[in-house]
Amino acid sequence: MSRIPLAPPKSQRRLPQSEALSPIDDWSGVSNSATRRRLQNRLNQRAYRLRQEAKEKAERLHESKINGSNGIRDIDTSPGHAETSAHLAVIACSLSVEQHTQCTFAPPTVHELMHEFEGMAMKNFTESSPKTDQLINLSRMNILRAAYDNVLALGMSAEWMCRDDAVSILSLAGPALSHHAIPLSLRATSLQQQVPHHPWLDAFPFPRMRDNLILAGDSLDDDELCHDLTAFWDTRRSDATLLVWGTPWDPRNWEVTEGFAKKWGWVLRGSPEILVSTNRWRVKRGERVLHWRQILC
Repeated sequence: MSRIPLAPPKSQRRLPQSEALSPIDDWSGVSNSATRRRLQNRLNQRAYRLRQEAKEKAERLHESKINGSNGIRDIDTSPGHAETSAHLAVIACSLSVEQHTQCTFAPPTVHELMHEFEGMAMKNFTESSPKTDQLINLSRMNILRAAYDNVLALGMSAEWMCRDDAVSILSLAGPALSHHAIPLSLRATSLQQQVPHHPWLDAFPFPRMRDNLILAGDSLDDDELCHDLTAFWDTRRSDATLLVWGTPWDPRNWEVTEGFAKKWGWVLRGSPEILVSTNRWRVKRGERVLHWRQILC
């Protein structure tokens, strides 16, 4: 996977001609006012069409959720059911082959692997023999879908998020939806609006976490982070990941594993809500709480 443009150099930030598709669209350096105005109008119209398309897609997603087709189901949170119910949190794959293969960090057969893995996990569960070693990989599939859902809630498409060269619309022209239509936890911070970054960083319902990732710039190994969070096909991966137990834009439905906190602790700094939520889920399962001062030191 090629490098994601998290924070381009200052010379590349917030260019008015960011919608230019070719050199002939670039109005920088054009001295003739009439020509300059014509090029600017062309780019403004293109940006408007993109925002409208994104808005329509987001509205369709909103309607589907009202009708009960939410991508990630809530599960039984009682201590006796929390662990085994995690297997049922996996949903039928609603992403197309094209959407999966556009995510270049994934293997070419990721779509088939997802179906195969889901079938195996569900078979084990229905036969009352769920395998705990499948939990982390199942959770990574949920993270992938949670990211799609949250990006769609912001007015961007899944296809756009999967492009290596994609730049978040939050830093270009603002969200395609009205401010009040966006879940509070996903509303853009000042940094998200000012610094061009890849849209997948907008998917986390924790403002400070998003800012931490953007501020890291090129020092962030985004391939490694993306792999830790979503590479369900790689059985050799550690448990450094996140868990999503319900509606993905609700911060209370997210949990961080101890492995992730140890490996990516700097990402979590300034986000007490995910730390509180994590221990709440652990207590419900009868597990010991995590002491953040020890882990994040």
